[in-house]
Amino acid sequence: MAFGDDQGRTEKPTPGRLAEVRNRGDTHLSRELLTGATLLTAAIALRSLGGWLLQSLGAALQHGLTLDMEAHPVRNGDVPGACQEVLITLALVAAPTIVLLAVLLLAAAVAGYAQIGVHIADEVMQLKLERLNPASNYKRLFSMQAIVRTVFAIIKLGVLVAVLTIVLKARWADLTKLPDQDFAVAMHIVADIAMTALLWVAVVVFVLAIADVFWQRFDFEKRNMMTKQEIEDERKRGEGDPMVKNRLRQARTELLRHRMMQAVPKADVVITNPTHYAVALRYDRKKNAAPEVLAKGVDDMAARIREIARENKVPLMEDPPLARALFRAVKVGQEIPTRFFEAVATVLSHVYRLKNRVA
Repeated sequence: MAFGDDQGRTEKPTPGRLAEVRNRGDTHLSRELLTGATLLTAAIALRSLGGWLLQSLGAALQHGLTLDMEAHPVRNGDVPGACQEVLITLALVAAPTIVLLAVLLLAAAVAGYAQIGVHIADEVMQLKLERLNPASNYKRLFSMQAIVRTVFAIIKLGVLVAVLTIVLKARWADLTKLPDQDFAVAMHIVADIAMTALLWVAVVVFVLAIADVFWQRFDFEKRNMMTKQEIEDERKRGEGDPMVKNRLRQARTELLRHRMMQAVPKADVVITNPTHYAVALRYDRKKNAAPEVLAKGVDDMAARIREIARENKVPLMEDPPLARALFRAVKVGQEIPTRFFEAVATVLSHVYRLKNRVA
């Protein structure tokens, strides 16, 4: 055990780390709870189905003892006859046995899936040679998890011996009278003592398993604690490389700028500051309910918009307050809000008068 391995691991594991270790097959599953739940279910099921099972076993025993050797001469090598007798015997005990096994499988499944849910660990299914390494297996034998399991097993064994001693001592008088009882009565006494012992043992094992559940959850979180640097690295991986994100942002900005410059010649008017801001507007009565911002810019971008507008004979109108307000309030590709209708309508009407006068 390396006692310094967890130095600096002060942060609780993130969902990403938990998903990663779970994919490797590392979970907080308590096998003691699986054992306890299955054993307790078996005790309760045998209490309920015991009579049915004993009756079926008695019927199978009676059938075997009253076998008609003339009808089924199995002693003479009659294989079909022997197989038939085996199938008949199995059929007599099949129903209670299948029900009992189904109940036990259901209890084990519920106890397991209730703890960790349903998940396929891909890495566990892969063949890895390091799992065959004796050195790594040797370390696993002396891990804290193995030591706790050993101590837990010793405690459980001691408690079980104590429970069995108490049950047998309480029924010792019945056990001493067995030689004087009929076979059926003696069998009933033995079965009752066995069922009582099994039920108490199951209850004790299940209670101990509850403690193991809390230990497994605590140990699982502790061995997967993270350092602040690991959390930061995971955050960066989730958000992406800052340099890559910056390049993508620059590429998107450049693409938007290129599209805006291509749209400026289609504008009806460019409203300017006159030097710092420029906003290109277009109003298509068939497509838009209000004028649309095709392009906008400040400083160098505004100068480029004005230059393209002059090259394509798009009117430039100086209105500093309106240019600044439109630049701040409206995104490229959006129609102007109603509060700008009157001011923009005044500008557009003037532009249209100029165009008609030129025409």
